[in-house]
Amino acid sequence: MGAVVTKRLAAGLLAACCVLSGADRAGAEERPLRHSIALAVHVHSTISTGSLSLDQLAAQAKAAGLDGIVLTDNYDLHVGYGVWPLRGLLQFGVNFPSVHQAGETAYLDQIRAAERRHPDLLWIPGVEVMPQYRWTGSLLTGDLTLHDTQKNLLVVGLDDPARLAAAVGGCPYASDWPVRLWPALLAVPIPWLWRKERLVQTRTRYFRLITRRRRRGEAAALAVIASLLLLNNLLTARQPFDPYGPDPGDAPAQRIIDSVREAGGLSFWSLPEAADDHRYRMADLAEQGGALGRAGRLMDWYNGSVSVETRPYLPSLAKTEGYTGFGAVYEDTITATRPGGEWDRLLMAYLDGRRRQPVWGIGERAYHDAGNDQKRFGDIQTVVLADSRSSASVLSALRAGAFYARQRQPAWGLTLDDFTVRGSDGEALSGQTISVHPGQSVTVRLAVSASDNRSEPVEIRVIRSGRLWQRLTASTPFDRQWTDEPPATGAAYYRIEVGQGDQHLISNPVFLTTAQRTG
Repeated sequence: MGAVVTKRLAAGLLAACCVLSGADRAGAEERPLRHSIALAVHVHSTISTGSLSLDQLAAQAKAAGLDGIVLTDNYDLHVGYGVWPLRGLLQFGVNFPSVHQAGETAYLDQIRAAERRHPDLLWIPGVEVMPQYRWTGSLLTGDLTLHDTQKNLLVVGLDDPARLAAAVGGCPYASDWPVRLWPALLAVPIPWLWRKERLVQTRTRYFRLITRRRRRGEAAALAVIASLLLLNNLLTARQPFDPYGPDPGDAPAQRIIDSVREAGGLSFWSLPEAADDHRYRMADLAEQGGALGRAGRLMDWYNGSVSVETRPYLPSLAKTEGYTGFGAVYEDTITATRPGGEWDRLLMAYLDGRRRQPVWGIGERAYHDAGNDQKRFGDIQTVVLADSRSSASVLSALRAGAFYARQRQPAWGLTLDDFTVRGSDGEALSGQTISVHPGQSVTVRLAVSASDNRSEPVEIRVIRSGRLWQRLTASTPFDRQWTDEPPATGAAYYRIEVGQGDQHLISNPVFLTTAQRTG
């Protein structure tokens, strides 16, 4: 496909075009040229859990006609199960390849080297972060279950190793770490026991023998117990969540979101409605990831199995704040983007001032291995409308919502040629805001074509402030305009959906505010 430059008509050409209502676009200002850059977002390589090298991924991207790759290798894919009561010391660990294991500097250096070998592709470094996991059940009852290993965040835009490690790898001591020092209190009586003598009487047939004995055995045993408990508590305190306690909710994820935002990065909730449910024999799980940890092969004796599950977590989108966006197009059931669904509720909360920023919808490829996943590399795309063909410009567009997500077939796909909202004082694109005065109408323009330049039937849906506003069936190439009366006060937004199933696209919203006249 290559980089497709979106054609913007100059003011003189626009003067000849008119809306269906009869209003023309004369006097429209010339728009700055934007580059349409198709990306595969959420891609894994052999650095973590993918089966393809960076060069092989580059070949896949070029064959699919993509302009760039947003790599999101797993940052740290380690889970540990500790045996009570020394969960920190007697721990069975499963550790898969990850960015943290390879080293943040080495990871970013490999991406830069790939960029030099393939300068015709844009390489955007990122990581997939697992904010938490937790255990329920028991080994003894056979219902041991590992939760939330796929309730993850995609973090992009942090190309400095130190900033990346600090933002997503920082692991402060638990807030209750002073309480965890309680085993130190067991050391208080040790000196007294060490010096304390006790009289021991031994009776025989003819006499009674009295000897003095110190309590040094008890003192040594108490010292060993206190040391083990203290070390165990300090080891388990070195994590921001308790994997054996109650569900921590979204607090660990919010911590990651906040630290990424402070570092200048972007974060996206990944596959929020996808379910993951598997069951593994403990030995197989250890073989996949490698049995590691302070207990060595402690669990090899256990011939049982463990369930690994992540339930859809759509409510977390409303319970967290400050992230950039979420997976809105991927190969699974998605309800969040339906009119009036979770996405619209989030956008309305932004309009009402209940959220600090809007959230954007991206397309997630979630690519690991074409052979096992049966996934084509270019089927899910995030198409960015950037000022220039550079990583910095792409990141700015992702931050601003200047992009749309699409699912397509290898033979052809839908292209969003234009989606603008125009008022008397200008126009706005996806992610932007236009201000109009009360009583002034706005024009919504939508133009869609098929990449094979053929006439393809599509369904058009325009959502205004969470409600289905326009719905019709048309054929590509499609170019239509609607006139609308904005609200007398307050704000609104428009977003569009075109097509359905494996041939559709979804835009980010254009916001509209009503300004009061002065003077």
